Amino acid sequence: MSFTRTNISATTAANANRLVTSANMKVGAYTVVNSGVAVHGAGFRVTVTHATVAVGTDTLGTIVVVGTSLAGQSVTETITPTADGTATGNTIFKVVASVTGAGWVIAGGNDTITVGTAADAYVMDGNGELFAVVINATTATSCALADSAGTIGTLKASIAENTYYYRVSCSGYLKVTHAGTSNITVIHSPSLPTYVTT
Repeated sequence: MSFTRTNISATTAANANRLVTSANMKVGAYTVVNSGVAVHGAGFRVTVTHATVAVGTDTLGTIVVVGTSLAGQSVTETITPTADGTATGNTIFKVVASVTGAGWVIAGGNDTITVGTAADAYVMDGNGELFAVVINATTATSCALADSAGTIGTLKASIAENTYYYRVSCSGYLKVTHAGTSNITVIHSPSLPTYVTT
C-alpha cells in the first residue's frame, strides 16, 4: 500500500472568518480571503456564522460553497445559515474557490455573515489506513486522532519527538485535533477520488 504524508504545524481550532470576513448578506459572490485554505493547510469543514445587526432578521437563503476536495476533485456544498448562530457543512474541502449567497431577502437593514473553518484538520477523506504520526517538535498540547467511528488514539502533551506507529484502518475520514501549534506529520493512505456510476 502506498502512503502520503500531511504536515500540520498550526492550530486546528475553529476560525470563524478565515474564508470570508464580516460582510453584509447578499445575493451574489462574496470575496474569499486567505487563498481559501485553512490556517493548518489540511482539509476542513466550512462554517457560516450569521449576525443580526438591524431590526428584524433577514430571510437568510443559502450559501453555496465551491472548491476542491482532498483528492483534488471539484466539490460543491449548499449550507443554510442559522439565525444568530453558526451552521457547519459536512463536506471536507482542501480549498474553497468561491462562496455565493442565494435567496437572501433584506428585512429592515443589513445582517452580516462570516464564513470560516470548523475545528479539526482532516488529512484523509474516505477509508484507508493511519500508518504513523511523527512528532517533529515536542509541545505542551495533546493531539487526538479520530475517524468516523470515534477516537483512534491521543498523543499526550509533551510527548517525546519520535515516530509513533499505528497501522490501523480508518473509516470515513481521518482527522487531527490539537489546541496548540504542534508540528506533526501524519503518514496515511491518500484520499481517493469519488466516482459516480450511471
